[in-house]
Amino acid sequence: MHGNETLAADPAGLPDHAIVTDIVYVPLETPLLAAARARRLKTVDGLGMLLHQAVPGFERWFGRKPEVTPELRRMIVADIEGH
Repeated sequence: MHGNETLAADPAGLPDHAIVTDIVYVPLETPLLAAARARRLKTVDGLGMLLHQAVPGFERWFGRKPEVTPELRRMIVADIEGH
């Protein structure tokens, strides 16, 4: 996680059909995900979890359910990456 030590996790022993996920979203490309992508494994970053776990709280506070869209993801990625 951002500001914390990286955990030693090596996807080298995983089968070729493995999917590697990391719930960290800053940075989006963690060392674990980078290593998995280098092995051509499918990867999932933590941004989806962040966006989808916010839905119930937003709905409770504002009385309407927000939509998690590809455009919302692009906006958050741009913010995280400083664009």
